[in-house]
Amino acid sequence: MTQAPPPWEWEFDWHLTNRCNFFCEYCHPQIRHVLNKKHLDEPPPALVVQRFDALDKVCLVHMSGGEPFEFPGFVELCAGLTDHHYISINTNLTSKDITAFAEQVPPARVAKIVAAIHQPERELRGLELDAYAENYLILRRHGFDVTALYVLYPPLLDRFAADLDRLKTLGVDHVRAKVFKGVHKGVRYPEGYTEEQKAVVLAGSGEYPFNRPYLDGMLAFRGQACTAGVTSFKVTVTGDVRRCASVPTGYGNLYDGTFQPAQVNQPCPAKRVLVLSQCLSYLVEPPELNDPANDADDL
Repeated sequence: MTQAPPPWEWEFDWHLTNRCNFFCEYCHPQIRHVLNKKHLDEPPPALVVQRFDALDKVCLVHMSGGEPFEFPGFVELCAGLTDHHYISINTNLTSKDITAFAEQVPPARVAKIVAAIHQPERELRGLELDAYAENYLILRRHGFDVTALYVLYPPLLDRFAADLDRLKTLGVDHVRAKVFKGVHKGVRYPEGYTEEQKAVVLAGSGEYPFNRPYLDGMLAFRGQACTAGVTSFKVTVTGDVRRCASVPTGYGNLYDGTFQPAQVNQPCPAKRVLVLSQCLSYLVEPPELNDPANDADDL
């Protein structure tokens, strides 16, 4: 959520590839067990750039997956998009193309890079945390806004503090920890965190302001007007454009040029939202968040 008007007019949350070199236990089941096992032929970077340019709007393109750096020609894609648009990326920061990205993509056109740590998966694959930190620092030195992300999956809560200390010794100085959303041992989260676990979550949230509303049960905005479908959109791995991650209303296909946005803001029909940060950005009249400064009083 930004205080000043952003330099872009439309936002796209783009699941650009199913490919991923990780298989995290807490990944969303639809992604982990379905999408990541079905690699599609991704469109050429030049076609994607052409389609976004043809919209005649300055766009912010959020790129996730899968692992975005697994998209064929990803650095070329980012360089092309940032000629006229802005991008943000969710990545596990394991790619050998990090240096090439840092040298070829202008940091002023990259709104954010969220670099997921996924430490258990790294350990399973023999990937050193030092290598993660090295890539993190390469991006920081080139002027990119990079934040490390730690998913507070319930089995990881006991080791979170030690992992955080290790990251700090390696120079990873911007860390956000976010709630786990899903089911673990028959318990649905984030509702399932105990009071003690909630205290750990809030104490470790860092730069992430949305853990508090998740824990407060802010999980639905049904009936409230939202700009999704008008100025913000979800793009699937096949190029289909939908209203958002929670509402599958379709608006054509970005790749084949049939995408047409809605013209009027519509009330949210979702019984439960999937991406709270987006909802709080796209609602016409978003609720105010509790002041994070008050969290210390609750611990």
